Amino acid sequence: MMGLDVGGNSILLVNLDDRIYAYADECPHQKSRLSEGTLMQKTLRCARHHWEFDVCTGHGINPQNACLKAFPVSIENRDILLDLDDESSTESPAGRENQR
Repeated sequence: MMGLDVGGNSILLVNLDDRIYAYADECPHQKSRLSEGTLMQKTLRCARHHWEFDVCTGHGINPQNACLKAFPVSIENRDILLDLDDESSTESPAGRENQR
């Protein structure tokens, strides 16, 4: 799990069972960085107020009505590609970047 800045966006990348997940690196509660939290098996916990999320889906565990902003990820060769313009993300992020 690591946080990074890509094209002006704070992104959280999580490698779980050889699959990469990408989310906005902010808790929906008070925008604290999720990369400062902990990952226990498939549960991501925010360091600030202990909100918990399922890393595989981005859906809230505690509270259940919370949801992370997800970005589509693809792997080409050894490059991790993020689609920051994808309409399936919960907001409209600006720009598209490739990140190694």
